[in-house]
Amino acid sequence: MRLLSYNIDEKLIACIEDIYITDIAEDVEDATYHSEVRNYNLILIKENNIFACKEILKKINSQVTAVIIITDNNSKEFELELLKLGAISILKEPVSNEFILAKIESIHRENFKNVIPFKNGYKINIQEKSFNHDQSKVYLTGKSFAILSYLIKNKHRPPISKDELLHAIWDEPEMVSDNVIEININNIRNNLKKEFDENFIETVRHRGYKVIPN
Repeated sequence: MRLLSYNIDEKLIACIEDIYITDIAEDVEDATYHSEVRNYNLILIKENNIFACKEILKKINSQVTAVIIITDNNSKEFELELLKLGAISILKEPVSNEFILAKIESIHRENFKNVIPFKNGYKINIQEKSFNHDQSKVYLTGKSFAILSYLIKNKHRPPISKDELLHAIWDEPEMVSDNVIEININNIRNNLKKEFDENFIETVRHRGYKVIPN
């Protein structure tokens, strides 16, 4: 998963940089630019200027990107307008890193779990990089495992596009052809089919991929 941060405590970022690919904006203009050219699962910014916040919110797809704004601005209008534009939470200063981290976890709860159940007793183990059922396990390496875990974490959403997968998983998505997604999807299917004799991933034409529900 991918995170854009601006003006955020380094200690907080250190707590989550193993969970999110993290882009750190240099200033609010840089944050606005990044929110336009990359797809993010989470944008975390500290900003008091409502116009700057609105510019960022205009660039994102709120169905994919959760935006948390930390601010010293106590105006109720500030909060209401940004929530209406798609921000998921406005946190008023002073606010502790512990509270912010809890808020992030509440939004992407499965991203903080080590073992994620899928269906019919299947589960994915993040630490082992394995897909399990009873005593059977398939170990997937590199991006193949990252793609499968991302699809399972987002199993309740509509199909996930190749572009979203690239931005969520690769450090430099602009440098990668989307054909690499198809290669990894085929690798996942072949490995899981061999072990479990099932296909777990559906290709939705012109839309992307989705794990097959119960």
